[in-house]
Amino acid sequence: MVAVYTGAGLIALLYAVLTYRRRSETPLALPLSLVMAGAAEWALANAGVLVAPTRGLALGLNYAIFPGVALVIVGFFWHTTVSAGRRPPRIPLMLIHPVLLVAVTATDPWHHLFYRQAEVAALGIAVQHGPAYWAHVLYGYAMMGFGTVLVISAMRRAVRGQRRVYRWFLVGALAPTVGNLVTVFIFVDMQGLDLTPVLFLVSGAVWWWTDRSGVNSEQVPVTYAQVIAALSDAVMVLDSNGRFLDVNPAAARLLAAVHPAGGTVIGKRWQEIAGPHFTTMVADAGQTTIHGASGDVYDFRVVKIESADGSCPGTVVVVRDITELERLRAELTEQAMRDGLTGAYNRRHLTAVLEAQARAATDGQPLSIVMIDVDHFKTINDRYGHAVGDQVLVEVARQLTGSVRECDMVARYGGEEFVVVLPGIGAQAAAERADWWRRQCAARAVDTPLGTLNVTFSAGVAELTATGGPGHLLSLADEALYRAKRAGRNQVLAAEPTLSIIG
Repeated sequence: MVAVYTGAGLIALLYAVLTYRRRSETPLALPLSLVMAGAAEWALANAGVLVAPTRGLALGLNYAIFPGVALVIVGFFWHTTVSAGRRPPRIPLMLIHPVLLVAVTATDPWHHLFYRQAEVAALGIAVQHGPAYWAHVLYGYAMMGFGTVLVISAMRRAVRGQRRVYRWFLVGALAPTVGNLVTVFIFVDMQGLDLTPVLFLVSGAVWWWTDRSGVNSEQVPVTYAQVIAALSDAVMVLDSNGRFLDVNPAAARLLAAVHPAGGTVIGKRWQEIAGPHFTTMVADAGQTTIHGASGDVYDFRVVKIESADGSCPGTVVVVRDITELERLRAELTEQAMRDGLTGAYNRRHLTAVLEAQARAATDGQPLSIVMIDVDHFKTINDRYGHAVGDQVLVEVARQLTGSVRECDMVARYGGEEFVVVLPGIGAQAAAERADWWRRQCAARAVDTPLGTLNVTFSAGVAELTATGGPGHLLSLADEALYRAKRAGRNQVLAAEPTLSIIG
C-alpha cells in the first residue's frame, strides 16, 4: 500500500503542478490544482503513516491528512462555483474550515473531539471518530453536494457542445467520492485503510485525458444565459398571462426607454410596460415592423414556447432595432432609382411612376409630361469636352429639380434627354411651365475653360388621353419634341392638336 499511496500522491502532485502552470489561461486551473494538491498531500501522508517508526509519528502523519482534505473541499467548491458562471467565493470564507480543521486536529491529543481513540493497525491508524470529525465530514459533504448541484445546474444551462466539460469533471470526481463514502461509512478506515487518495488516480487519469483531448480546452464553459445576455437584440420571456419572467440587458434598456418610470419589470404584465398598442402583437406569433414615436424602426418577433404536451407555457419576444438598416435600405433603394451622373430619377423608375400615375389618372385628373432635349449637345461635347458636357447635364437637372413641385418628378430619359412628370396638370399649363424653365435655362451661363457657355433646350409636351397609356404618352411627347427641334430648337411645342408655344 505504501507504493500505491506514494504513486497516487506523486501523480496527483504532478497534475497539480501542470495545472497550476495554466492558471493564466483559464480561471478553472487554480482551483483544479488545489484539488489535486490536496489529494497529493492526502495520499503522501497516508504513505508516511505506514512507514512511520513510532505510534506518535504515525498519529501525527494521520492528522496531517486533513489539511489535504480541506484543500480538496476548497478547490472543488471553487471550481464548481466558477464553472457555474458565478464569482469565486471570498478567500477568507474559504479559509475558515481549513484553519479550524488544523486547529482541532493539532490539539486533538488533549481534547479527543476529533478522534476518541486511535490505535496502530496493519494498514495504518485505526480510529474511533469524535463529534468534531463528524462535523468536518458533514461540512465537507455539504460543500461537495452544493458544488455538484451547481455543476449539474450549469450543465443544463450550458450550450450543448460544452456540456461535456461538466460531465467529465463530475466523472473524475465520482471515483474518490465513492471511495470516501465507503471508507467513512462502511468502517474501512477502522482497519486503517483509506481508499479515497488511491482513487484520485482515476480522477487524475480522467482529467488528464480530457485536457489532452481538448474537452476542457475552453476557459469557462458558455451558458445559454451568457449567450442571451451578449445579444444586441432585446429578448423578453413572458409567461402564459403576459407577465415578464426574464429580460436580457438589451431588453432592459429598451423597456427603460419605453417605460421611464423605471424599476424592475419582472412580474409585471406586458401591457403595463409596453402599453396597449403592443398587446395584440404579443397575442399572436409572427413577425412585424413597428415604428417608434421618435422615428426608430424595430423588427418585432413573437415566438410561442411549446411544451411536450402541446400547451404554451410562455412567449419569447425578440425586438431588434433596424433603424439604421432601414435607413441604408431606403438609401440603396433611392440610389437604384437615380441616375448616377445627374441625380435625377432613371428611366426604369420613370416607367414605373408613369404606369402608377396613369392608373391614378383614370378618375379624371389630368397627367402631363414634358420631354426635354439639350440643344446642340454633340457640338458641346466635341468643342468643350465630355467633362463640360456632363457639367451641362448636371446643371440642367439641378435647375429642373429645383423648379418643380414636390409631387412632380424629373428623370433622365437617356443621353441629353429628360422627362418631367406633372400629375394634375393639363397640357397647356405644362407647356407654360416648360417654357418658363426654358427661359430660366437660357438665362444662365455655364463656366468652362474655354469661356462661358449658354445652354438652351427644346421640349415637347403631351397629356395623357383617355385611350392612351404611358407608352403612347411618351411617344406623343417625343414627337412634339422633334417638331420643336426641326422648327429651330430653343422652344416648347405641345403634341397636336393642343397648344403650341414658340420661344
